[in-house]
Amino acid sequence: MLLLRELAVAASLLVGVDAAFYSSKSAVVNLDHKNFGKEILNFDNAAIVEFYAPWCGHCQNLKPVYDKAATSLKGIAKVAAIDCDNEKNKRTCGEYGVQGFPTLKLFVPSGKTGKPIVEDYTGPRTVKAITDALAERIPNRVTKLTAPKLDDFLSKKNETAKAILFTKKGTTGALWKSLAIDFEDSIIFTQIRDKEKDVAERFGITKFPTIVLLPGGDAEGKVFEGKIEKQALFDFFAATKPPKVVDQPASEDSKSSKDGKKPSFVVQAEKLMPVDVPTISALPSLRSICFAKNSKTCVLAISDEPLESVAEVYIGLLARPSLQVFQVFRVESKEELAKLLQEHLGLGSELPQLVAVNHRGWFRRFDGDIHKPLDILEWLDAIKLGDLPKGMIPKAILGSEEDKQKKEEPPGETETETAEKTGEGKDEL
Repeated sequence: MLLLRELAVAASLLVGVDAAFYSSKSAVVNLDHKNFGKEILNFDNAAIVEFYAPWCGHCQNLKPVYDKAATSLKGIAKVAAIDCDNEKNKRTCGEYGVQGFPTLKLFVPSGKTGKPIVEDYTGPRTVKAITDALAERIPNRVTKLTAPKLDDFLSKKNETAKAILFTKKGTTGALWKSLAIDFEDSIIFTQIRDKEKDVAERFGITKFPTIVLLPGGDAEGKVFEGKIEKQALFDFFAATKPPKVVDQPASEDSKSSKDGKKPSFVVQAEKLMPVDVPTISALPSLRSICFAKNSKTCVLAISDEPLESVAEVYIGLLARPSLQVFQVFRVESKEELAKLLQEHLGLGSELPQLVAVNHRGWFRRFDGDIHKPLDILEWLDAIKLGDLPKGMIPKAILGSEEDKQKKEEPPGETETETAEKTGEGKDEL
């Protein structure tokens, strides 16, 4: 009897030696040992990479789900894959500790060129779960404005173009965050809630969402009237200001030429930027990321503003393999999720707060100095050793056993169809 792998190889010979696992029509970016650095390590946005083998049955099952996730996030974040069965790619796969297929890893810009933060994706393998996890990790370059800050915002850097999103939502969507990255060097992106009625009236805004572009200087503002989707908005902004152009280092194969001259490329100077700790803004996202089977323990920072200490811990965990059983997220204090956690876990209303939650149904609260990264790391060490008392998470937060079982089921046809519907919508504000 032929092995599964041999059958897959035989099948590939029938359709052609060069047939790719993900076709050229797919939104999934095909990676190899040559373009991995350019497409992933030097990418200035969030990405997810599937490390796969064509003969792997689980990879075949994931393929339609992953394809749909890539389509949902096309142009917003990068969904990519690399064939680890290809001899030339094995070294690259080995560098990331890939031991089974498929393995999914998230790559998030760290502020250091070519050195992204790498996280294992351990959530459900559905379109919605994958797209949510990636969308939450898109760096946020968007400023949130309120009426008292408006005049100061408009008067500063008057020559710089400003894009304003008037929206009913309190969180920043994946589409708006991705555009802020695309035009980081030429347009300042911001958003204003519909609750700021004086501001809306000042700009004559009567419907939400509405996008206004202030080109800068004395130029008249423009209102976007097209369909809210990535390409249409990109073209709208690009007609006024050019998008960011990032010079990529040449590959190893192109570093030498026949005449011995150095290749003509410019490597951007390494610049340090604040790291955006990914956020969780709703209870369904918390359940899918933190309470699914085999999920890592989630460390949740509830705060008004991003905390530098938590960002340092977020990066520091990657350098401490013994603590990589944790994943760190921020919950904005104004979100309903923050209020639910405070109420049902008995955290109180004092801010900022730090709490660890586990899919087995327990939580542990941090009582130290949240502004000291070392104190937080020592707390995580103690959690790992089981030295701290723990409380039990109520069903109102954890969800019922029936809900958990639904999350853990493999993506069959019905679930995939549902996930496709709910996974769409990243092209919205």
